[in-house]
Parts: sequence; structure tokens; C-alpha cells
Amino acid sequence: MRKSLIAVAVSVVLAGFGAPAVRAQLPGAPIEVSELQISSATTDVLRERWYDQLVARYGTQAWAPLRMELEDEDLALMGLPSKRVLTANRYDRPTTFTAAGNPQPAAQSGTAAFAGTGFFGIRPGGWLLLISGGSIGWCSFAHVYGSPGNYSISTAGHCGKVGDVATVVGVVGNRSPVLMDIGTFSKSTGDGGIGKDWALISVKPEYQHLVTPTMAFWGGPSGMYKKVGEVATFSYGRGFVPTVTTTPDPFLAQQLLHYGHGTGIGAGGTPRSGSSISWRSTYFTFFGAITPGDSGSGTNTLTGDAVGAQRQAAGINTHIYLDGLQTFKTGTGYLAGTRATLVTGTLANGQLVPYPAPLPTLP
Repeated sequence: MRKSLIAVAVSVVLAGFGAPAVRAQLPGAPIEVSELQISSATTDVLRERWYDQLVARYGTQAWAPLRMELEDEDLALMGLPSKRVLTANRYDRPTTFTAAGNPQPAAQSGTAAFAGTGFFGIRPGGWLLLISGGSIGWCSFAHVYGSPGNYSISTAGHCGKVGDVATVVGVVGNRSPVLMDIGTFSKSTGDGGIGKDWALISVKPEYQHLVTPTMAFWGGPSGMYKKVGEVATFSYGRGFVPTVTTTPDPFLAQQLLHYGHGTGIGAGGTPRSGSSISWRSTYFTFFGAITPGDSGSGTNTLTGDAVGAQRQAAGINTHIYLDGLQTFKTGTGYLAGTRATLVTGTLANGQLVPYPAPLPTLP
């Protein structure tokens, strides 16, 4: 599988990042490797359904976990089999589906874990499915922890409980989606609320070589962001007119960089940035672009908490504010996440300059 992955990576580099599909000469006949893309019209429908799902459960003027539960209508829109089919099987081996929806082994010579347009591997921002207990959740990966050969990868605690299996959506020849069970939740807070929401997934030994700590597109992380303080504070005077006070501290007023596999902003996994609002000891808040599937994705800072620092790990995106005005139906909103400092593990640093696929000489 490693040779296949490297061959695909080289082809992507030659074709240029962002190419919708590439032709790769793998063992056997040439195959077409491409992203499982979802149209703009479809993503609009998915985002509407996500909003309605969250409001029905949490109401408005409330914080809600970002996870989306996928029903048959959602899965059909995404080009995936029904809940009945998906939950009836496990994917210890890379598995694809026939036109009739029946599972079948994927040809491993043409299979690669997919993290986004032009980026391969199990890495920050990759697409994560949680197929457990008759439900299917949609999340993303955050940061990698541990060391080569013994990697784990973080996500939101509300995405899965200890013992749950983590499944990724890869690609296989002729654009057929392929599912792979890549590991098991070894630690999880569950849905503990803002600042108490993280989990670690232990990656199977046979997929360790697919792991890279380097975030797709943005690069990093490089160390932890640890500063605490407020970028903006609000006070209300007579007539409830708000007064906004901002901080001049450039180490607090960070631009945040995140990459998740939500839909609706670009095709598949997409890079985005947001503006920080506050840094508390257990959580952070920011305003930016978010959409279904981004739950559990990782965020890095643009610079850091000291001179010369770059791409420090900020944390895991977990919650969105439901303002009642349907603002986030447009793909933007107020977000909150659990700080990376709370995850009990040793952060694996990535490269500041991102690369398309895991290689033996690169983290």
C-alpha cells in the first residue's frame, strides 16, 4: 500500500495541487484516483439539514456540538450506501460497494486514505465516519499524538466513546468510495461541553505508515499555543448598548488556521481561517467559516505565543453558537473548541511546509 500511496502522491505533485483527478500508474492497470466530491447544491441541502437537526435538539441562543448525524437521505446525497448497509458491516479491510450496495473488498493496490484535494494520508483534517450503535456520525481529525509506529490522532469527544471504531472514507479506482476502519477510540471525554470535549483514536499498526502529523494545506503544528486572555470584551451600559474593548496584544489576537472535511466551502477537505475572540484555560472561541463534517477538526495559530513561533496547535473545533438568526446557514459563525493542552498525550509536530502524502523521511 505504501508504494501505491507514494505513486499517487508523486502523480498529484506533477499534476498540481487542486486537480480534481489524476491518472496514476499503480501495480496492474492505470486507475483514476479522485476525491469523493459533493456538489454545491448538495452541500447547501446538507447544511440546511444540519442546522435543522441542531436547532431541533438544542434550540436557539445556545452552544451545540458540531457533529452531524447522517440519515439515509444525507448518505444518498453524499454517494454513500444506506445506514442499514453501512451499520451491518465492519471495514477491517478496505471495502467498497457494488452498484447494488453490496460490500466487497477494495483492490488495495489502488486504495489510498484521502485527506483533501491534493492531500493523502491519515492526518489533521481527514474525513472521519463514526458507524456505531445504529447511527452514523460525521467528523474530522484534529492533531496527531505519539511517535512513528505508535501514533494516535485526536478529534472531538462527542464524536465517539472509548471502544468506538473510527472509519475513514478513502478513494479507489474509478471514483468508487472505499471505507477503512483505521483505529479505535482509546480515550474520550464524551460530550463534556465546551472545553471538556476531546478524544484520542489509536491507529491500527497496519495503517501507521499512512499517518502524518502535518496538517493538510496549512502545515504544522509546531508546539502548543498556551497563552490565556481576551481578544475582545463586551460590556453593556444604559440602554444595553454594548461597548467593545479589544486587546493590543498581538500574541492573543491570533489568526486561526483550520482544515476540516466538512462540505459546502470548496470541494471536500478545505483550508479556512478565523479570527480569535478569547483564550481561556480550557477552551478558545473564534469567528470563522464552519460547516457539517468539521466537528473534531484541528486548529493551529498563524504565529504563536512568542516571537518566532509558527503554526502552534490551538485545539479541537467542537461547538457552534446557534444565534437564532440562521447566520451559520451561510457557512460562518461563532465557534468554540477544546484547547490542545488538555489532551493527555505527546503532540507530534508536523512540517511547516505541508506535503501531499506520508513518506518515510517526513513526519
